Amino acid sequence: MQTLESLQRKIHTAHDLLSVVKTMKSLAAVNIRQYESAAAAMDTYYGIVEKGWQALFRDWGEIPFSGSEKAAVCLVLGSDQGMCGQFNDVVLNMAFDHADKLASRGQRCYFWAAGERISSGLEDGPGAEEYFALPSSITGISEQMYRIVETFGRWRQKNNTEILYVIHNRQEHEASGYRPSLNRILPLDREWLAEKRKKPWPSRCLPMLGLPEENLFDQLLRQYLFASFFRAFAQSLASENAARLASMHSAEKNITEMEERLQGSYREARQNLITSELFDIISGFEAIMEE
Repeated sequence: MQTLESLQRKIHTAHDLLSVVKTMKSLAAVNIRQYESAAAAMDTYYGIVEKGWQALFRDWGEIPFSGSEKAAVCLVLGSDQGMCGQFNDVVLNMAFDHADKLASRGQRCYFWAAGERISSGLEDGPGAEEYFALPSSITGISEQMYRIVETFGRWRQKNNTEILYVIHNRQEHEASGYRPSLNRILPLDREWLAEKRKKPWPSRCLPMLGLPEENLFDQLLRQYLFASFFRAFAQSLASENAARLASMHSAEKNITEMEERLQGSYREARQNLITSELFDIISGFEAIMEE
């Protein structure tokens, strides 16, 4: 049987854990809002860039594509911290499945990791060729985006690699809260060009280009890369905090129930102790009276 002192220690521990969980739950709720807003704004911005591509390729020629399709880079976005359920496992499973599909087509997959948990998970497989720290705020996403673009530029020259995928979780309004997503960022090849030319212009007012085609292409490419990476990071961070919020909500419920059980055990043990002491007093009193 547990003593009153041990039950008190467990109750204090449960209370402290509950305070930590509530704090993390509040932080996750606050972070979700800012990352959701950033992702929604970037969705709108990405749509504007898509309209720019449509305007450019209405009359412009082919995109020169040179490079090897024997290798591809997969940038996998995860989390630095735990307590977010199966968040990292889900995206890692998609990354490994996609690598198997590329291998079946004769393509080698190089993994890049963003987040400590993803980097550790990739160590169980092929490992991560490059590592990028996760941004701690919205402003930090831009810095990491430029690092990724610069690193890929070096890889293109060194390994003759033109293909870049981004694998991450995105938030869903379902029971799971998120689902993995796979996006091909580069190259801008003939298939991508044909897709842009198929889309009809949304209005009767046809666009006019204010820049030479080559200059406009360079500007749109920069904005396209910015929007693609920023949106992926914002969606991943929003879904991470949503997963952590769900985990903390479940943990809060479990700790509250455990604390209630401990309180009940403490009251029962205290009552038993008081009853035992009263019996001892009564027994002693009866023994004295008999003498």
